[in-house]
Amino acid sequence: MIQTPIEAAAAREVPYAFRYTVPDEFVRLPDPTAVEGWREALARLVPDADEEQLASATEQMQAVLPGLSAGGEDTIDLTAMCLGTEDVSGEERLSMGLLAVTVKPSEHRDRLLTAEGIYRAKHQKFFASESELQELDFELGKGAQGRQDMLLAVKLPAGPGVMSASLRLLTLPASLVTESGVVDPDADESIRPTLPVASLQLIVPAPRDYCVYVTISTPSVFLLDSYCGRLAQIGRTFTFDVGQQGR
Repeated sequence: MIQTPIEAAAAREVPYAFRYTVPDEFVRLPDPTAVEGWREALARLVPDADEEQLASATEQMQAVLPGLSAGGEDTIDLTAMCLGTEDVSGEERLSMGLLAVTVKPSEHRDRLLTAEGIYRAKHQKFFASESELQELDFELGKGAQGRQDMLLAVKLPAGPGVMSASLRLLTLPASLVTESGVVDPDADESIRPTLPVASLQLIVPAPRDYCVYVTISTPSVFLLDSYCGRLAQIGRTFTFDVGQQGR
């Protein structure tokens, strides 16, 4: 299992200090700028790949990972990936997920109020144009579900949090590649291919001054329940080191 605290930021009054455990199937990825470690990580994920395939996968992953940080103030603590198959109604289907754990500073002192604010902001973003929502009421979470989004205010061992799951169509890059491998600059953007993607996120406010974001992106939308279970599993393992002064 991957079990990691983020390194404390020396310049911060309240350093990032937390621990969590990631399911065994996730393989930790190196920093995008790192030279070492990529072949070993991808070889574990794709043991049958040859050197050329590993090199190509490394190049693509290094290009994608910087986009996991939504803003300049985010700190990436972990990126990891799982790749394999899972049983779906008696059929083996591809299971692929990309995990990112990031941290963003805030100025909060009350975790519950912070979680409520995050919940309300997401509720407005997800459901502003929807008139009919399904209420969700679980033992450890309450929220709503719409056509493409699910939102829960959850109770974790480490405190309150907000969990969401969204289904979207991801539009692939505008430049299409011809059969000969040449980029077609005149490709009609109206016919760009799309890919269904599920985005799952858990936001956990620390005792004060920062929030942790756990995000899983997967094109394996038929395994949404499975990935929601993985996200919940990570959330249940969170602990914060509050320090000697109640931070």
